[in-house]
Amino acid sequence: MEIEFGSKFNRKLIKIYRKNRSIGDKIDQKINILATNPGAGVLRLHKLSGGKRGYWSISIEADLRIIFCFSKIGILLADIGSHDEVY
Repeated sequence: MEIEFGSKFNRKLIKIYRKNRSIGDKIDQKINILATNPGAGVLRLHKLSGGKRGYWSISIEADLRIIFCFSKIGILLADIGSHDEVY
């Protein structure tokens, strides 16, 4: 699937990369898995509800999540951050 990066996602991702490059490698790895096999168990994929209905979440680490939705083109990465930041 094709991956699109939303503007909010990009801004936050740059800050995360600057802060801790090693986490950047984990993020890249999980995005690649998402693109090739969205149902992989390692992603801990789950559907969101309430105000985030229509969005999905994957886990990068214990308290780092990526929020995304499926688009006409593929997958749109909407947000990244801790549990409290993105929910």
